[in-house]
Amino acid sequence: MCDGQQQLQRSVASQTGRLPVGRRLLVHPRRDGAPRPVLHRAARAGRALTVVARAQRERCIGLAEALSLIESVLADAGLSAEFLSTGSPEFPVHRCTLRDPAGRVLTASLGKGAGAQSTVSALFEAWQHLQHEEGQAALPGDHRRARAVPVATVVAQPELCGEQMIHRLARDYPDIDLACLRAEPLNSERAALWYPAFTRSPSCRSHPIPGDDLRYEPYLRYAYDNGTATGATEPEALLHGLLEVVERDALSHALLDWYLDERPRLSALGPDLLPPDLRRLHDEATARLGAPPLLIDITSDLGIPAYCALPSRAGPYPGVVGSGASLDPEYAVERALTEVIQSSFNLSLGVDLTLGRRLQSLRRWPLLERCARLDPAPLLDHLTFDARLPGPRPEDAAGRDSGAAGGHPAPPPADRQGPEAAGGGPGDVGAQVATVLETLERAGLPAYSFRWNPAHDRCPVLTVIVPGLEMFSMVHSAVPVFPTGRAVRRLAGHR
Repeated sequence: MCDGQQQLQRSVASQTGRLPVGRRLLVHPRRDGAPRPVLHRAARAGRALTVVARAQRERCIGLAEALSLIESVLADAGLSAEFLSTGSPEFPVHRCTLRDPAGRVLTASLGKGAGAQSTVSALFEAWQHLQHEEGQAALPGDHRRARAVPVATVVAQPELCGEQMIHRLARDYPDIDLACLRAEPLNSERAALWYPAFTRSPSCRSHPIPGDDLRYEPYLRYAYDNGTATGATEPEALLHGLLEVVERDALSHALLDWYLDERPRLSALGPDLLPPDLRRLHDEATARLGAPPLLIDITSDLGIPAYCALPSRAGPYPGVVGSGASLDPEYAVERALTEVIQSSFNLSLGVDLTLGRRLQSLRRWPLLERCARLDPAPLLDHLTFDARLPGPRPEDAAGRDSGAAGGHPAPPPADRQGPEAAGGGPGDVGAQVATVLETLERAGLPAYSFRWNPAHDRCPVLTVIVPGLEMFSMVHSAVPVFPTGRAVRRLAGHR
């Protein structure tokens, strides 16, 4: 380990006082081609069983099998992974670097969760990033699924009536041809949709689709990998992608509520209401952030539980935040807390070299700057600790507030969220996918998907697209964007 790495290890370890930070080879090929896993002892730790079991409800296979699968996939490709880690043995956080057989860096990812779940998370996300990039590079040769379409034809599709950003683009550039992806419906009664490729293809400039008229380049700042996910199976990837678009829609509305309203109302969840394992996780976040995290219920009108965690006091890094959505409210909380720890850790590494410059550029738009910096100070006077955590099972909900957490209205069938309430036991991923899709359809929000790697590949990588769901939360990356979908009406009310 070089002097710089040792200095970084001492620096981050001193911040956490827990798991020392350092690089380690996690996966590399053996001579016989079989994977040779090296699993850190922290990932084998106990005490994380409750949280791991909670996470397993959204997965089709067990944790050990998932780890074996992704290690095998990476090893078959001759890839190796290195981890930079922090946190405790119970809740480690990882930054993973994926390298090709020659040692060149291909991509990086982050992993969070309890015990070995964080390791599995980082490896699957690294595979997701790699396959998404390779899938984008293949688009120019895939005329059946990617082609240029007149923009007037694109916006004439009734399913895109709520895509306000795309309609703004069409008004600004009415004569262009726009590269589109053929998105397949997740409801068999609907037809395929031609959806603008740039919105889900951040590398579109590097891999232009024939006929794409890039005069609309100012809109490329809206390129976002929202809804892109992977899993051991396609239903698992679909569930992860669906919950991500729901989560980011909820966070988008929350940001506008918090920093646009003069008197926002924030419904917070007190740590004393958390189960023991999540209270320990809350303590982990407090140690990492230097202040207790605010755990805010951001459940939208869809009724699918969503939570956000952010520091209660501004620290050295702007924009530290975590969010999560799940049919299991406790898992939504867990994801928010682990992600806020992950966010702080990643910012502490200084890997985003242009963040300061981007934040500086947002000063022309004070609302956008407030949303990107996420200063908690203006929010504290508007906090009310009245949120409650519904149980994930119908029998646990007896005697508690019905509906989504925090008193939000929750349309059936998602009013008592949880895999069991969705008609299946733990791990019944298909039932959870059906519940989320039905909830979206009831709200007039049909869902589609686009797969990036070949259908025969293990660990599918796909993007879930729900036209009309809001993506304004990308402002958190200090990008000058305006509401893209259903939050436009929210913004228009303040003119």
